[in-house]
Amino acid sequence: MIGAVSATAALTGGAAATAQAPATASVGAVRGLAPSTVPSTAPAAPANTQYTSVKLRQGARGAAVSYLQQRLNAHGASLAVDGSFGPATLRAVKSQQSSARIAVDGVVGPQTWSSLSGGGSTTDPGSRPKLRQGDRGSAVSTLQTTLNQRGASLAVDGSFGPATASAVRALQSAAGIGVDSVVGPRTWSALDSGVPISPGGGSGGGGGSDSGSTVNGQAIVNAARSTIGTRYTWGGSSPSTGMDCSGLVYYAYNQAGVNVPRKTAKGYTFGGRIISQSEAKPGDLVAFTGNDYGHMGIYTGNGRIIDASSSQQRVVERTIWNAPHVFVTYR
Repeated sequence: MIGAVSATAALTGGAAATAQAPATASVGAVRGLAPSTVPSTAPAAPANTQYTSVKLRQGARGAAVSYLQQRLNAHGASLAVDGSFGPATLRAVKSQQSSARIAVDGVVGPQTWSSLSGGGSTTDPGSRPKLRQGDRGSAVSTLQTTLNQRGASLAVDGSFGPATASAVRALQSAAGIGVDSVVGPRTWSALDSGVPISPGGGSGGGGGSDSGSTVNGQAIVNAARSTIGTRYTWGGSSPSTGMDCSGLVYYAYNQAGVNVPRKTAKGYTFGGRIISQSEAKPGDLVAFTGNDYGHMGIYTGNGRIIDASSSQQRVVERTIWNAPHVFVTYR
């Protein structure tokens, strides 16, 4: 399984990551059931102080994983609380890390536990209505009020029209979740977690593009290839004067007709939509999460990128190296 972040390091063992569940299983022993179907007589989650110092990663099992799954569900996931850190839990962890704007590596350490502290929403996101364009009523008014708190400028009229849909898309794009204008548990959870709406965001279609332009991935790759050999210049965005990694993205995208503004690598990461490697197509972006999303390149397919390399002091095409990274699309 390939999630939003390619696994780039071998999983390391350890007591913290391999603790086995006790013989008498907790609520997590009910394997394969969605949280809403777990029997109401199941015991309550253990106190979080038992587990929040435990580092967890894919392959871990036990009560700490069950507690993690419960916390993820409180923040909008829909996991079976089975005490097994498998692919579904990994995806939920990465989604939470993306929403919290911390390193998206799938490893649950202090920062991820901190983002999961508290109750998430004061109301279970799954208990709130699913909203979409055309809906009306008090729930839509609540949605509009909360969107305004995150940076939108909507009339709170209880009518889910095009402006509200655009603001929802902007929020979903900023949170790195599916951009579809439908307000379900994950979108409610993103609202509760305080994800800000980027100015001008949400005007694009399903891909969270700033301009709404149709993205021609091969045209982006061709524009990027035309700059190979250009010298590296921090802050630059022109083949004639040099460019850095985000300047290359700015140049190639605009040359291909995708009118994105000049941003940092981190700005481009959260201005688009984080996707899995299996979804990535030529022209999408590869953002390296180290140094606070400090580097990125343009995906050419087959595990390769074009990037402005500070170490090589020029624009190069090369294989993606072994460092934590995410794939980002503006489609």
